[in-house]
Amino acid sequence: MGVKIEENMLRLLEERDWTVYRLSKESDVAVSALYNIASGKKKAPNVETAVKIANAFGVSLDELVLGKKEGCDCHDGYNNLH
Repeated sequence: MGVKIEENMLRLLEERDWTVYRLSKESDVAVSALYNIASGKKKAPNVETAVKIANAFGVSLDELVLGKKEGCDCHDGYNNLH
């Protein structure tokens, strides 16, 4: 799961042309914590941090964690397991 968050956070930063520093200011999450997530040193943020990051980007927690936009079929991964 952490790899998805890392990839999605980097994608959202690039889409918005934001730096990690800007995300830190927008989300009230420490720059060091964001760098640890982006670099993969920290596999996944705690829920409070993930919510702050998602809110700063203006996306749902699902999009941050799973890469899914609201309104899509988020059960695809589950169905592929069976």
